[in-house]
Amino acid sequence: MADAERSSIEIKVLLKNLDPTKTSIKHKDRLRRLNKFRNYITAKPPPEFYDDDYPLMLLGSESPTAMEDEDLSHMTLYGLLRAAGCPSTDHKDSLKRSARPAMSLLRYLCLEFDEASSTPGVSNGTNNILGELNGFASALCALNIPQLRTLRLEIHIGKGESESGSRGGSKDDACHLLALILARHTDTDYETPKPIDVKVFLPV
Repeated sequence: MADAERSSIEIKVLLKNLDPTKTSIKHKDRLRRLNKFRNYITAKPPPEFYDDDYPLMLLGSESPTAMEDEDLSHMTLYGLLRAAGCPSTDHKDSLKRSARPAMSLLRYLCLEFDEASSTPGVSNGTNNILGELNGFASALCALNIPQLRTLRLEIHIGKGESESGSRGGSKDDACHLLALILARHTDTDYETPKPIDVKVFLPV
């Protein structure tokens, strides 16, 4: 397996290049980085990750990992959740074009990435919502409501693949992640079930 240290570096490079406030980073740059990371995690055997890297990937600089690390606290790391729910600055109630591939990557990490399988084409079942969750899925399901709302699932589900085109997000990916969260949401200990009401989770 790829060294976990390299995985940490790959995550930091990705998150540094997802920040929409940096004018030097264009849509094509964000897309290139998302694709490069996806190629990295789909390699066989799959890469390893440190436990602290799961929340870091999802929340970036807002994760406990970043806030408690002196080196990371000085970096601007744009978490995958914010990237997947990043609003368009020019189109009302729409998302940035890069939000769609970011949502697709998030779904892959949570529901398809099989970190325990070292054999190409062989899954150990961690991508089953009702089975054992991988590290990314566990971290996602342990987030609180305000954090989860940054995904803006209501836009992905309401406008995804419709009249808004790519700015509407990805409805299919969002629905799968919503099902995961509703079925497996926990307290911050990653173990104690803490069901949430979809009406509270998705703003009307």
